[in-house]
Amino acid sequence: MILNRYLIKEILQAFLATLLVLLLIIVGNTVARLLGNVSSGQLPVDALGILVLIGSIKGAIQLAPVALLIGMMLAFGRLYRDNEVSAMHASGIGPGQFYQAIFLLLLPLTLFLAVQVLYVFPLLEQSQKSITSEIKQRPESSGIPVGEFMHSQSGGRSFTLFVESLNEQNVVMNNFFMQTDDGKEKRVMMAEQALLFIDQASGERVLQINNGSRYDQKISDGSFTLFTFSEHGIRVPSLISGVDQELSAAPTLALLKATDAPSNAELHWRFGIILSAPIMALLAFPLSYTTPRQGRFGKLAVGILLYAVYANLMITGKSMLEDGKIPGFLGLWWVHIPFVILALWLVWRRYGGLR
Repeated sequence: MILNRYLIKEILQAFLATLLVLLLIIVGNTVARLLGNVSSGQLPVDALGILVLIGSIKGAIQLAPVALLIGMMLAFGRLYRDNEVSAMHASGIGPGQFYQAIFLLLLPLTLFLAVQVLYVFPLLEQSQKSITSEIKQRPESSGIPVGEFMHSQSGGRSFTLFVESLNEQNVVMNNFFMQTDDGKEKRVMMAEQALLFIDQASGERVLQINNGSRYDQKISDGSFTLFTFSEHGIRVPSLISGVDQELSAAPTLALLKATDAPSNAELHWRFGIILSAPIMALLAFPLSYTTPRQGRFGKLAVGILLYAVYANLMITGKSMLEDGKIPGFLGLWWVHIPFVILALWLVWRRYGGLR
């Protein structure tokens, strides 16, 4: 039908434009944050591009529902402003036919979003987790630059580090030098190689120094102690703090088989993202009604406020599910159902039904 094609075109254009603008804002903030980590030595330059790409795809998936709400409100706001909706109503076209066009667009969009949330999103989380784990085993994540001296202080102790070069895998440090001073003792270590790795038993990062010498000087009496070693280990604190990505990276089928509360919360969260798209579409049409004097942005703030309440309730509900404060069978349905009822009530109040 010509009307359906026209409405789908208007909504799709506004949706894609809104999604692009929101995504540019999110990606810009992500790039700025990651560049800060690169400049401080917490993140290697070669990992910047892939992390930005993963963050962009994840951002697009998460922003789709709110972009759909804003895009639909902008599209229908323009139609109201130009009196096109009034002309359609005068021709006998009711809200039911508007919703027919909306759901012709929404059905494939929701199915696409479901594939992204249930399948692609966990794969992205797994990739990000793998990259983060690999970064933690590299010298850059400890703030150890290559080919220059690095000075820092921690716990009342000053450090001076120097690494001449790295191997091809950017893991093994060649010609390693480290000097420490805590005010009572100075210590100098020089070694042929040093290796940063994660201890599988404790999960801590360990700096393993091989084939070197250590010089200790007590400041009180100036005495020296010299010894050589074939292997020497030092625990290294991580400078990159991350959240637990175990559940967010878990496949959806694994979550369906799990019976614990955190897995159930993650599963309901994923289904909640999918359901939020049609729920926002239900709300967008009645909220977009404006008079010519109000302009197309008249109700936009109300729509964004409702989405903020909806998103915060979902976040709170997920946290309560994880803590076992809400029965598992209830999930996040107590968040979705009131907004569906609100959307239907707004349509009934404005148009008297979906005729």
